[in-house]
This record gives sequence, C-alpha cells and structure tokens, in this order.
Amino acid sequence: MNSKKITTIITLLLILIFTACSSDSNSLIEDKNLNALSQERVTIKASNAEVYSWKQISGTEVILINTNTSTLSFIAPDVQTKETLVFELEALVGSITGSNSIKERATVVVSPLEITTENNETNTTNQTTIILKSIKLTIDKTSLNLDENTTLNAVALYSDKRTKDITDKVEWINTDSNTLQITKHHLKAKQEKNIILQARLNAVTSNAVALEIYRKINGHKLPPMPDKTLNDSTLLGVDSNSNGVRDDVERYLLDKYKDHHKIVSEIALQSGRAFQIVLENPENARETTKLMSAAQDCNYYFRDDADYYGDPILMDSNIMEYKFEELQLNTKERIKAYLEYNHNLSGGVYRLTPSSKAKAKCDFNVTNLLKSK
Repeated sequence: MNSKKITTIITLLLILIFTACSSDSNSLIEDKNLNALSQERVTIKASNAEVYSWKQISGTEVILINTNTSTLSFIAPDVQTKETLVFELEALVGSITGSNSIKERATVVVSPLEITTENNETNTTNQTTIILKSIKLTIDKTSLNLDENTTLNAVALYSDKRTKDITDKVEWINTDSNTLQITKHHLKAKQEKNIILQARLNAVTSNAVALEIYRKINGHKLPPMPDKTLNDSTLLGVDSNSNGVRDDVERYLLDKYKDHHKIVSEIALQSGRAFQIVLENPENARETTKLMSAAQDCNYYFRDDADYYGDPILMDSNIMEYKFEELQLNTKERIKAYLEYNHNLSGGVYRLTPSSKAKAKCDFNVTNLLKSK
C-alpha cells in the first residue's frame, strides 16, 4: 500500500471519528433537565462549541444573562405551582470542513418556595448580641430603557426581628459603572446589557435580582446585537424577536431613522422583512418580488406623492439604498440567494403601482401612526 492511499485512509478515519464526536447529542448542554426554586439563580452550562447564543422558548419570561457565552444565567420566576421553562442554544461547532450550526434545548422545572418557620424560641432575656440575618433587595422596575431611572431598596433583617433600610451602606455586587449608576435609592440604566445585581454588607449577601437594559426607538425595543460569527453562519442569520427582520439589520434601520416619523421606521422594517423572504425563497421570485415592490411603493408614497393626497412627505430617500443592500448581502450565501432571485425574475413583466394605490401597500396601520408624532 503506497503512502498516498495510507494518507487517504487516515484522513477518512479522522473525519469519521470527528463526525461521531460532533453528533453526540450531549456534547453541548451539560445538563438538559434542571430543577430550581422560585427566585433562585439558575445556570445552564454548555461546552465544545466556538460560538453560543441562548434564547427562551417558553414559560414565564425571565431576563437572560450572558446569552452569547457558554454559561447562561437567570433568576427563576416567582411561581405558585410548578412551571417548566424551555431554553434553546444555537451554537457553532467546528469541523474539518468548517463550522456547523447546531441547536439544542434545555428545560428547567421551577417549583414554588416552601416557607418554613423555626419553632425554637428560647425566651432568653440576657441576649445582647444582635446580628444581621439577611438582606432583601427590591427594585421597582427590572426592565429598563436606556437612560431610564428606577428606585431600589436594600432592607436588613436582624436577629431581633428588626428591619432597617441600609441601601446607602451596602456594597453592590455584579455591576459596573458602565452599565448602572447607583446613587443611594436611585438606579440609572447606562448601557444595553443584562446583569444580575446583589447587595452585600458585613459578609451577608442579598437575594439576586436580574436587570434587563435595552434601547427603544420609535416604540420598538431593539434586539441585542447578535454575535457576528453566528449571525453570518446561516442564510437568514439571527432574528431573536422573530419579527422577520435580521437583528443586525433591524438595529441599523431603527437607529438610522430614529429622528424621523414613526412611519419611516415601519417602512424600514417592512423593507427588511421583504428582503428576508426574498433571500429565503429565491426560487419563488415572481411571488416574493411583490413584497419587495410593496415596501418600495410605501416608501415612494411618503417620499414623492403623499402631499398630493393630503398626507405629509416624511422622507427624502429610498430605504433600500446601497448601505442597506450591503448589510443584507454581507455573505456569499446571501449574495448567491439574491442573484438567484434576480435570475428567476428575468423574462417577467411587472406592473408599476399607481400612486393612488401605493399607500395601501404599507403593511402597517398608516392611519393610526399619522395621528401620532
């Protein structure tokens, strides 16, 4: 047997071994079935991947911490009866030929707390030492828009059953000056990030509270910026809020038109949805192009013709300009799908929409938005 054949056999064996290891259903999430108590901090761990992205599939919504790492954390909801929460991990796993996107799910069964009372009163009248037993941290709002304020309180419970507000005396754990600004009872959100906050005094640590800090533009809550490697590993990328627009595209569009009328943001999102459908189904180009045309008709109406029909002109450009297409078509797979779409359009005859009917092509409630600023 010559050296070339030996090399080929070794390569095939390596591929088979690697594939067998990679296909192990337990190779990512370490424990897919967890149990937790109400308000308990829960951690789900994974490994053996290059990139991680977690999201919640079902159950009472919780604030997820470190969604783009191997270890997901959250505070279990306060439940009265047992409830199952389901979480999904999408990860990129390396292989000899490249990276593969793999999805796995984990379930967490949350049970209500069983409150027990200690019946060990000793009626000692000579007790002089009073110790700090626990700290209860409460935050009025745990989901905050960027630069929004809320109030928080850290209350100490002592061994003699007295309580005392110690908010201005505690040390804050798991926070940083870039994310939160805390001044006595006042908390201000400063950076888009999900964190867990605790208070500590004299070696006693409070309960953990999860905080979600997001950015809202024209009524739309921006999704988190996705991991670029994971986002570009598939044709459609990451759409964490399932609104039909890729997360990075949505953030770009809403930020670009943040100082415009709300209608402009809606036209931008309509364009993003149409583009995703076109890329997903390039073989159905003659049908999906109707969605692209509808988005452009809505765009052109508020750019060129609205004042003729008694509506305001709200924009002076086309949403689907060069930067928009460059962002949408930022991988070879997406470019290929778009070229296939255009190829399948060739030879067709497509009618222009009369300006009098263009407004009706908007896929959102124009009347309601025109009433608002």
